[in-house]
Amino acid sequence: MDLQLRGISKQYNGKPVLQDVSFDVAKGEFVALVGPSGAGKTTLLKVIAGLEDPDGGEIHCSFASSKERPIILVFQDFLLFPTMTVFENIAFGLRARKFPKTVIRERVEHMLHYFQLENRANAYPAQLSGGQQQRVAIARGMVVNPAVMLLDEPFANLDRSLRLETAGFIRRTQQEFGITTIAVTHDLDEALAVSDSMGVLMKGRLEQMGTPKEVYFFPKNQQVARFLGPMNTIPADMFHLLDMDVAPGTRELLVRPEALDLAADPDGPGTIREVRFSGHYQACVVAVGGRELVIYQKPNGLRTGHRVRIRVNADLGTRE
Repeated sequence: MDLQLRGISKQYNGKPVLQDVSFDVAKGEFVALVGPSGAGKTTLLKVIAGLEDPDGGEIHCSFASSKERPIILVFQDFLLFPTMTVFENIAFGLRARKFPKTVIRERVEHMLHYFQLENRANAYPAQLSGGQQQRVAIARGMVVNPAVMLLDEPFANLDRSLRLETAGFIRRTQQEFGITTIAVTHDLDEALAVSDSMGVLMKGRLEQMGTPKEVYFFPKNQQVARFLGPMNTIPADMFHLLDMDVAPGTRELLVRPEALDLAADPDGPGTIREVRFSGHYQACVVAVGGRELVIYQKPNGLRTGHRVRIRVNADLGTRE
């Protein structure tokens, strides 16, 4: 493991901000930490970066942070130097570490080429778009060949149309350079799309850590489930209507709308009450067993009033 966090705790003015946070990060892994505002995400990054001391717990690294292999934190607001050009901003960390001029130029030019900023090398931050500023900030972090890169809300200052595109670019960059990366974000779509592992931080506690699919479809508790998106609560008296095979004594299950499949069936237990178009899917409100379930489906000809059978998708179902 590149990083091991064990029991990290932090307080400000007697108020707990981080409480017993523990997880591992493998070399070259991309970990996304999600959670609501005030959950302690940025504080945790600062502790990992060494900018804050924890009140309890330890961080173990498989490497020694050094001039050649530092831990780099890229802040949400980029913090580019307004009076420096793009070239000078990217070169800043190398110059501060007293690298030779030839090495600085070679590395910066490589970053400019990789991030498609060659024609902006002499521009100033105010002359750049938000996406370009972000690329400069990440290039400035990567040019020093970091052992670990920490990203604080990397998508927060971007238009929605740019977020997934930028998330994909960051992911490809991280994989190509093999940099161990931890990003904190409240943008769930982007976190799900780019991460190898995802953790949910709420009120200073790490509620769950796992692959994006595990955390999303198999949430540890209702708090995690509701934060990550809509859920259907299916009580025990409905299990037979959905042909669900569950352990005896299970009282209810939480199932994502996209983890349920519909099929037309004149003898089915469900009736479609409403169909809402939502872009790449349609949301069907289905009455079944005296309750209503919301089910996401690709447009398939089902309409309001149709009788349907409902099944849990075996690949996307939920654990008890």
